[in-house]
Amino acid sequence: MDLNPDHSMDENNNLITILKGRFKAIETNTYGLFLIFFDDEKKEIENLIAIASHYSSLFDIDPHLPWYSFEENIINTKWKGDIALNITIDLQNYLESSLDRDRGYELLMLIKNNDQTKIESLLQAILMKPLSDRNILIETASETVTKSAMNNVRSERNRAKSDTAVNSESVENKIKYGTILDVDLLLAPVSGIPIYELKKGDKIMVKIINNSPKAKYYIDKLGLVVENSIIPIPGEVIDINKNENGYNIIVKLRKGLYGKAIETEQVKLKRYDTLFKAETDNEQELQIIGETEIKSGFPLFIMIIGGLMFIILLIFIIMWFYNFL
Repeated sequence: MDLNPDHSMDENNNLITILKGRFKAIETNTYGLFLIFFDDEKKEIENLIAIASHYSSLFDIDPHLPWYSFEENIINTKWKGDIALNITIDLQNYLESSLDRDRGYELLMLIKNNDQTKIESLLQAILMKPLSDRNILIETASETVTKSAMNNVRSERNRAKSDTAVNSESVENKIKYGTILDVDLLLAPVSGIPIYELKKGDKIMVKIINNSPKAKYYIDKLGLVVENSIIPIPGEVIDINKNENGYNIIVKLRKGLYGKAIETEQVKLKRYDTLFKAETDNEQELQIIGETEIKSGFPLFIMIIGGLMFIILLIFIIMWFYNFL
């Protein structure tokens, strides 16, 4: 007889053992993180996530961080695109297949026995193939939580992200006495600011999209059409938020005029000060050229005046000489 028919409650009380790790493949200059979740009741892997990159900063993330902070670092790194995609895919797939059943059970028992040396030896043997490197340094740490506690943390994190999205919508709603136009973001793949580093107050270059009579009115009013093309203008970021659809950005173009853009890719945006600096540098270059021309013409002027004075002096000497005779 089943005295506790509510199995979902039992599952929520299950213990989850979490193995956090970082690695460095010396010869291939590859760095990475992995997070493995074990179901203690079933003695098997419930889930795992792994990433690899050639950025050494990834190895600075300490496995002794709480599991949710460690997981957030992995998620953010993937979102930013700071990963070696092909290696990450191979690593994820190989770990999943290699730790299925017996090896996964073996790894869990090593964690329970706190046998750090054997844990890292087992993982080194597994990682050699997907990383194509035999010289791998691994550091790990583990912790155990209940499934309900883990779900609560994730729910709270998702709620915080949802609140951010709601707050962003409220910013748009607060612009009651202004006009919001659709804009395109100007990209600068080399010198631009990464979109994930963008913050309120930054000035970026945008281009108004001519997709409505209202947009056309402001394009004409601001004189943005040059040779049948719409030229970009600076916009000050007043709100930015990230959700599953990408980045939602609102910029202030003029008093009472705003632009809205949605970007789904990890792009770099053209700063307004970069453009302004380029124009300033051109002006300074022209000024330097002008000063150089003036300086180069100055000695010639002195030479001409000096020559004339010498001729006049010579004439006076000749006249004086004849008068003396």
